[in-house]
Amino acid sequence: MALISLVSAASDGVTTSAAGLALGSERPVLLAECDMSGGTLRGRLLREIRRPFGPLDAKGRVQQWEPLGPHIGLHKVAESFFASGGQDETNFIRQVEPHFWPLDDSDERFALPGLIDPRQAASLREVWPSLVHVLQLVDHELKVDVVVDGGRMVLEGGHPHPVLSPAPLLHQSDIVLLVIRLADPASVMLAAPMVEALQDELSRHGTGARALGLLTLGNNTRREFHPGQVERELEAPVVGSLAWDETAAAYLHQGGKPPRNLSRSALLRGARDVMQPLRAYANQRRLQLQLRQVQPGSPQAMAQIRQLVLAQRQGALRG
Repeated sequence: MALISLVSAASDGVTTSAAGLALGSERPVLLAECDMSGGTLRGRLLREIRRPFGPLDAKGRVQQWEPLGPHIGLHKVAESFFASGGQDETNFIRQVEPHFWPLDDSDERFALPGLIDPRQAASLREVWPSLVHVLQLVDHELKVDVVVDGGRMVLEGGHPHPVLSPAPLLHQSDIVLLVIRLADPASVMLAAPMVEALQDELSRHGTGARALGLLTLGNNTRREFHPGQVERELEAPVVGSLAWDETAAAYLHQGGKPPRNLSRSALLRGARDVMQPLRAYANQRRLQLQLRQVQPGSPQAMAQIRQLVLAQRQGALRG
């Protein structure tokens, strides 16, 4: 189990990488789209995914399938929080439940779609503590890995912007991955100040500078930086590498019909290979630091958390 956040210093494939890690995971996983510039999952990867809607027929079969609409997502979680006064934990978990959406038809992977307008980011400032706690409970109590798409980082005064970045989530993450494209010199160059800013931020407010690692994207060609070179230049560890498979990446970025043998693509095979050591590293850090004794929820809240995931395991329909 792990809470892993992905961010970048430029437009370096964060959403594609996060989706790849989630779809490549061999364990139950939640992909939380927390890019404050606005989410793209609903209009791309999730646009063909429908979930059961309404009562079952007499034989227990689904009669209706619901497409993902604008009434689902992070922005509506914020609305529900303020509508309820934001005080009751169990009630808030119940309000989060409808906003989890199937990521595929496996019943083991689901997503929290992001904002539909960047102007909605300000509404999350008061919501973050409660939402982070829900994600921690999903991770710790239900043994569901949480992968966060944090998007492109925005700094203000050398620190993550209080509105335009998901800083509270980064603070509580076991691992924060800065995504770097090895074929793009600008990606490496822009990462240098971001590494310093994130290490400082995580030292002051998070789980320590060692929570930060680099996730590289590339195919080991001569035109690319080598991961070891990037590690030395940025003075941060490369904790994972993904092969940049154009066909698989295009599907993860744009959605539509999945390509044949998607699960056997170099990108998703790499994601499977990466997730296991990331999970082990997260658990190691928790043990070493006796990290983040997550405040347990009430019995009522824990029952609602279990229901939150069980509600997603009713199947999904593509198309």
